Amino acid sequence: MKRMAAVLLAMGMIGLGTCGGDAAAPSTTGVATTTAPPITVTTTAPTATPAELGDQIGEVYLAAYDDLIALLADRPEAATIAADLAALKERYIQEFVALGREREALGAADRASVDARITAALDRLPPATYEAYQQAYADYSGDLEVANLIAAFNIIGQYANFDLLRQQAPDEAERLGLG
Repeated sequence: MKRMAAVLLAMGMIGLGTCGGDAAAPSTTGVATTTAPPITVTTTAPTATPAELGDQIGEVYLAAYDDLIALLADRPEAATIAADLAALKERYIQEFVALGREREALGAADRASVDARITAALDRLPPATYEAYQQAYADYSGDLEVANLIAAFNIIGQYANFDLLRQQAPDEAERLGLG
């Protein structure tokens, strides 16, 4: 029940179409480093059906949680992990923005279809994954910078929904050229 309340809270904070995923995500787990290149896509033409795109965004969202948890598994000192967390967050931001460009190129009905697939994927977030995420946040709550980086992963899917990003984080939308 607590997990569902947390998921519903996340939905309320980020709106439809920004999180969730398919359990069969591509293998992206592992420890991120500050040298990981950002993922960029220069085309805005959709390359997937709305359902496929929604599923792909969901897979990326779950992979972000998995990578975050893996990075923090050994509970490294906050001072030593902050840069890696920031790099991991930026890598996923770039991936979500690339997918968001595909979503943005769709018509309103197709965007709604993408959003519905992402929303449906929320229930596929394993309870153990979300519990590990919550524990990581609690473990690092004494360091505001690191705690905020961890918290950002709960709403990172907003980077695939430009209207939502412009509304909730206009400075970020501007930084990414989406303003």
